[in-house]
Amino acid sequence: MAVYLLVMHESMLQTAIPVRYVDIEVAWVGDDEADVFIGGRNEVGGEIYRYLFQIGSEHHGGLRNYVIPNLDVSSANWELRIITNYSRPYHLAVRLYCRSAYGQTLGVLTEHQMTKLAD
Repeated sequence: MAVYLLVMHESMLQTAIPVRYVDIEVAWVGDDEADVFIGGRNEVGGEIYRYLFQIGSEHHGGLRNYVIPNLDVSSANWELRIITNYSRPYHLAVRLYCRSAYGQTLGVLTEHQMTKLAD
């Protein structure tokens, strides 16, 4: 099982322009398939986002990648959770496309950068 946890907020990139939207792309690396849960949770309102889907190789009938566009980011902290039921390391490629209120891409975070931010 793989778990990625990241606290999201508008100043997470430490730029002068605040992050207002995030597009999440999850891509599969491998020949099998797995279930993926992507959720957002804050302390005040509880669960704010929930996505559950199957991802895998094309010859198993699954999607190779999945994109969740336009998740709102505010000044209040919320926790992004990406969880899979597959145990092999490096089976997912995760990209977070951070955008301004006007749609300008401010930065892209990968799963390796998320791990560094967590450390």
